[in-house]
Amino acid sequence: MRVTLFLFILCCLLGAILWACLSGALLFLGLAVLLVFVIISIGYTDTAILFILGAREVRSADEAEFHAASAQEAYKLAVHRPRLYFYNGSLERAFVLQNKKSISLVMSKDLLDICSNDELAAICFELLLQVKKNLAAKRTKVMFVIGVASWTSHAMVDVLTKIIPKNEFAKAMNWLMFYLMHPWLDLFFKFSLGESYFKKLSNLINEYPYENDLLQKVGAKLRSNNEIYSLSSRKLVQFSSVNKSRHYQNIITLEFLPHEWDLIFISKMEARV
Repeated sequence: MRVTLFLFILCCLLGAILWACLSGALLFLGLAVLLVFVIISIGYTDTAILFILGAREVRSADEAEFHAASAQEAYKLAVHRPRLYFYNGSLERAFVLQNKKSISLVMSKDLLDICSNDELAAICFELLLQVKKNLAAKRTKVMFVIGVASWTSHAMVDVLTKIIPKNEFAKAMNWLMFYLMHPWLDLFFKFSLGESYFKKLSNLINEYPYENDLLQKVGAKLRSNNEIYSLSSRKLVQFSSVNKSRHYQNIITLEFLPHEWDLIFISKMEARV
């Protein structure tokens, strides 16, 4: 509800700014862009996130186990069969995207490669459980807002660097955007979703011991907490991404959002130690 209200207020505010500051052809162009944003935010939030991640649809001939696992878990939870995608990123992440009846499961290629058939089924179960419990749609909207903010900001920087084609200026703008944008995106995530989402998800998963045990095996295969998941390591990856492509920076922005992998896997692995 808070995310939907935020999008409504944002669209009204942008419309008022365009009406007050522009006129003629520029006003028409600005309102046309705003209309496109409204249409996407209503009916294509999942598609926008897939675009930002650079995700590709998984064909059944290439990943038969992934397709079989998703179909089995969708039937078990009585939800619509999802479309499957993979992307290339820095972390072993998996996301569920939902817009109305459209459901998509997105996994990093590295995660697909390290999981057995049973572990894939457990991941699909955990993702589709969020659909079953009416959690996925809200998370999709939050990721959409953050992803669009990142994509738009980097696109504006790209335009400026083309106007002033100097390497020093481009690096300065990238660092400035990094320091100005990410704290606000983190604040928005905490305000709109926060840790309560993942605590609720963790409690739901604990109700299914078999799938929970399989998920812990997946967690054991991921990097240990003192490596990529530590705060210092994350900052190093984020800092290094400043000098890489805009597409990579957008992926990093979504990947480094708080994720159930961090709370469910890493914290339990630390407790065992």
